[in-house]
Formats: sequence, structure tokens, C-alpha cells
Amino acid sequence: MQFIFRFLLIVLAASSAFSATVQFQTTSLGTVNGQSLFRNNYTLIDTALQTNQALDITFDTALYGTLSNPQGPSNSSIVLLQPNNPPGAAGLFSGLALSNTQPPIAFGVSFIFLGAGQPGSQSFAINQYSPAGALISTITSGVTTPAGTTTVPEPGGFVLAGLGLFAISGWRRMRRQPVRKANRNY
Repeated sequence: MQFIFRFLLIVLAASSAFSATVQFQTTSLGTVNGQSLFRNNYTLIDTALQTNQALDITFDTALYGTLSNPQGPSNSSIVLLQPNNPPGAAGLFSGLALSNTQPPIAFGVSFIFLGAGQPGSQSFAINQYSPAGALISTITSGVTTPAGTTTVPEPGGFVLAGLGLFAISGWRRMRRQPVRKANRNY
């Protein structure tokens, strides 16, 4: 029984793992050489970036062309990797924090959009890098959301939270019960 409660506590800890919200606002900048030019302004809403952590946003090669005009906080270093360079490689916007930065944190980039209509959500990751620039780990990842929308918790999160509360109450109940010694009369 004790094993089950420990397992549920671990599941609860995992369910409350770090997550981040990155919202974007898209602005049309017209056309350049017959191609649609847009700008996305991203805001990291609820997460601080520590030194050597980066917000990395992926640009799908089927939907995005040239990336340009990156912007970020003054204490950040911005790197753009162009889509299809080398061929087949996704584009990447990487905003690396050179010192601790508190939210909200604003970044922006202009790009050629190859798809129809307006650009939509993109994959992002918050990564930890070494001082030498080597990737150490991915802290969290997700999908950007349009500005002004709120994130709705997944039903699975509620289930895990409920299991965690059940585990904590069971653990507390077990601690309150006195240990019974077996009566051994032979």
C-alpha cells in the first residue's frame, strides 16, 4: 500500500513539472517580390529565463522562407538559422539570455510566409545551454498560442492532480495510524 502512495506522489510531482506560455501576435508587412512578409512578436508570459537559457522557436521549411530583423531584450543574444539551410533543415529563432530575465519577455522576427492565409502556432522549446554554447537539456517545450488567448489545462492534468491529492491524504492517514504489534503467544 505504501508503494502505491509513493508512486502517486511521484506522478503528481511529474504532472506539476515546469511549463511555459509563449504567445504571439502576427502583423502583415505586405509583399516582397510576390511573397507574403509577416512579423511575429512573441511574449514569454510566465517564465523567467536564467543565464544561458534560450527560447528557441522552430520555423517549418514548408511554411517559412527567409527570417530577418530579429529583436529581443538588451541582455540577450539572438541567432537566426534560415529554413532549408542546409536543405530540409527547419529554421530556428534562438533568443539566449545573457543574464537572468524576468517575464514578460518580448522577442520578434520577420519572415516570408509560404503558406496560405495567416501564419499560425509554432513549436518552441526553452533550452539550457552551457557557457560554451553546448545544449545541456530541454527544460520545457510546447506550441505558441495567439496573443489574448488563455490556456486551458488538459483533463489529464486534473486527473493527475486528483490522484496526487488522494495519495497525499492516504499517506497522511497512514502516518496517523499507530503501528500494531503482532501478539505472538506460542
